[in-house]
Amino acid sequence: MKQLIALIVVALSFSNPSLSWAGNNLVAGGTGGGSSSQTWEIRNVSGGFVSNGSLQNIRDYHCGVRLTTGNILIAGGTGTGGANSWEIRNTSGGLVSNGTLTANYFAYHTCTLLSNGNVLIVGGWADPSQNPNNYWEIRNSSGGLVNSGTLTTSRAKHTTTLLPSGNVFIVGGDYAYGSWEIRNSSFGLVSSGFPWGPRTFHCAVGLSNGNVFLADGTASAGTWEIRDGLGNLVSTGGLWASRYLGLTCNLLANSNILIVGGVYAAQSWEIRNQSGALVSQGSLSANRACHGVQVQSTGNILITGGGGSGRRYADYCTGTVWSPTTWELRSSTGSLVSTGNLLVPRKDGHTLTGY
Repeated sequence: MKQLIALIVVALSFSNPSLSWAGNNLVAGGTGGGSSSQTWEIRNVSGGFVSNGSLQNIRDYHCGVRLTTGNILIAGGTGTGGANSWEIRNTSGGLVSNGTLTANYFAYHTCTLLSNGNVLIVGGWADPSQNPNNYWEIRNSSGGLVNSGTLTTSRAKHTTTLLPSGNVFIVGGDYAYGSWEIRNSSFGLVSSGFPWGPRTFHCAVGLSNGNVFLADGTASAGTWEIRDGLGNLVSTGGLWASRYLGLTCNLLANSNILIVGGVYAAQSWEIRNQSGALVSQGSLSANRACHGVQVQSTGNILITGGGGSGRRYADYCTGTVWSPTTWELRSSTGSLVSTGNLLVPRKDGHTLTGY
């Protein structure tokens, strides 16, 4: 029976990187600038402190992804030398290698693990003036460049989701909030279309049935839609709360979807099934937007930091009290397991990535 469960976990994790059940967790950057944004800390499955250290560059608004080697690739972000650089960290946080990207990925780009073990990096801002970065690149598990090119449609604050076919589903974002495209593992165009609701700063997660769940965003706040692996619309509906931006969507071990925070519903969560129906909802221990979320090997969910620096949403949440120095652990039903404190504030530009 244990072997059967292990095989199921491996199969689900391969087809759905969002279902990446963590051992320890790397929390990196995102403290609003300065030397603290050049730090990382490792937390175990219960949220407990393991170790800490320094990144190669100051990083906020970067991206992080677990590689097939078990290491973690961190790429781009604000800060001197951050936007056009990458680094790979091992399970102890040690530096494995680092290098230069082909373009400036300053903020709001995405990193996605492909089915062949490579990593796709797409779009975002090129600089503090919010000029679009019109580039994409693919890197292997050692950080080496595999391929790169120019986007036909600029995107930032978009989502990129791996499909069971090995293709990627790219949706919305600034400059292209009313469109989606499916690309193969070499970034060749497979198909394109239009979402039911225009989406930017939304969340997306691959489901265990092969569909993709999309929710909220500044252009379609309070709504969700489900698309199949070809981009066809399956169903639509409304969220329990309008979240607007800064929310997260994660696939749980029981195949339900956990939706957390967002600037208009910062202290709440909701759980939905694979059809989009509401299962339950409740309150968080703190206000959270642009936070980190990672499903653990225990089935619990670690939630870290969020809020605080204002780059992403200062105009939308005046007076909101954030708790960027805190974490909370929740069960797969949403109930609170435990809470604690991070070493430094991890604001809206940090990453939480499971090893």
